[in-house]
Amino acid sequence: MGLGMGRTRGSVAAACLHVLLAAICVAALVCSGDSMAGAPYPALHPHERVSSQPETVALPQPLSDALDGPVQVPGGYGMALTARVGEHHVHASWTYVDGVPGLNTHVDSWLLGLLDAAAPAGGRYRPAMALNAQQPTGQELTASAAPVQAAGTVIVVRQKVRTSGTGGTASERSETVYVDTVSGAVRGGAELVRPEAVPGIQSRMVGVPAQIATPVRQDIPVGDLVLKPSGELAVSAEVPGNPGGNVTLTMNAADAGAVLSDYGRQVLGQLNAAAVPRPATAPAARHVNCDIVPCAALTYDDGPDARTTPQLLAILAERKAQATFFMTGSNTAANPATAKQVADAGFAIGNHTFSHPYLTKLPIPAVKKEMERTDAAILAATGSTPAMMRPPYGAADAAVQGAVGKPLIIWAVDSLDWQSKNPAVFVPKVLKEITPGAVVLMHDVQPTTIAGQQELMSTLQAQGYQLVSVPQLFEGTPLVPGHVYRSRPVRQ
Repeated sequence: MGLGMGRTRGSVAAACLHVLLAAICVAALVCSGDSMAGAPYPALHPHERVSSQPETVALPQPLSDALDGPVQVPGGYGMALTARVGEHHVHASWTYVDGVPGLNTHVDSWLLGLLDAAAPAGGRYRPAMALNAQQPTGQELTASAAPVQAAGTVIVVRQKVRTSGTGGTASERSETVYVDTVSGAVRGGAELVRPEAVPGIQSRMVGVPAQIATPVRQDIPVGDLVLKPSGELAVSAEVPGNPGGNVTLTMNAADAGAVLSDYGRQVLGQLNAAAVPRPATAPAARHVNCDIVPCAALTYDDGPDARTTPQLLAILAERKAQATFFMTGSNTAANPATAKQVADAGFAIGNHTFSHPYLTKLPIPAVKKEMERTDAAILAATGSTPAMMRPPYGAADAAVQGAVGKPLIIWAVDSLDWQSKNPAVFVPKVLKEITPGAVVLMHDVQPTTIAGQQELMSTLQAQGYQLVSVPQLFEGTPLVPGHVYRSRPVRQ
């Protein structure tokens, strides 16, 4: 009996102790909740870390960052540039997307702004600065613009610039833009959040409460915001006083949702939607900015030839090069399958008259007949009518210019391949005379011309040239019927 009562009293005591401990824990939680209610920014979650010593991440390797592994975008294609611009050795890589001119124009403007800023005082960047520029000199500048999210009608592009001096100093800045693939509108990442939420985000990045005035917090740029389909929001910035080291804050979906603007919520919806298909772009019309990269347009006259033209097409495919074919109507009619092969491979085609006469020696009705017969032959073979022409021998006066009804594409460099019939002669001639923006004349009916193309293309590409079609070379410059064009005009 006494022993049983002892056990009962012991159990009661233990139970009371448990109740007392539970009450103490509840009181502590309530106090903690009260203190957080007055906090200047939302409670942190276990995956976040903010302190008076902000978290920093090591600088990434050039053009690479674990935060923003580039994503594949349908119709996207990469570009690269190495150039010596003033005291800077520039490495740039970026992505264009077919059918999204708003994105492509924005990236061009951003890159040209960087390149012009790096140019010597009072000057502007020129594509020639990117020729034979592999040897590092001066201050390194690395720039990249790559898609990091793509869904629905939204493509998210992260732009980064990293500079490093000879003394070991380095700095990096980054920003994101959100592109509407339907309207073409481009908006900055800062628009994802409500303006009144920015001070709280800045505070969390440096670990200083919002009510404490500090120039450091106010100087943090809030422009690099990557919103993920899960709703998480990554904010990255270089903090003043910490050059070369970026601070990255990742907000979970609940915290991010509390600061998103109406636009940010629209973007989040699109990031969880199926991608909207866009029409394909022909390779010869793909966007290339020849004010940024040094371009040359290789053009071939007098074909198509059933034997030599396919050989040239194979070399162009191997070199991943574009070109333009000015076809005669007679050879097109004789070799329609070859003409179609050129068109199906995505190359640009121009009218080179039917019988290759001196147009200046013909009456105007005969000039028009030459054009009409060739248009008809090319249309029958390829399904398309050419939008440009080249007069045989480059012979055109005002009367001819008014009669042909198309832009006249002449040339800046004449290889004279038909004359020498020797690659050892015409290849060095082209390499000596060519400059960025030039149209080069050759003939795809000459076997000796084909024999020199591998050397010519590989040498030009090694020097830094982008081999483009005539439409690509003159993109942004209206080609007016009756006007003569030899090379791309220099950017003013």
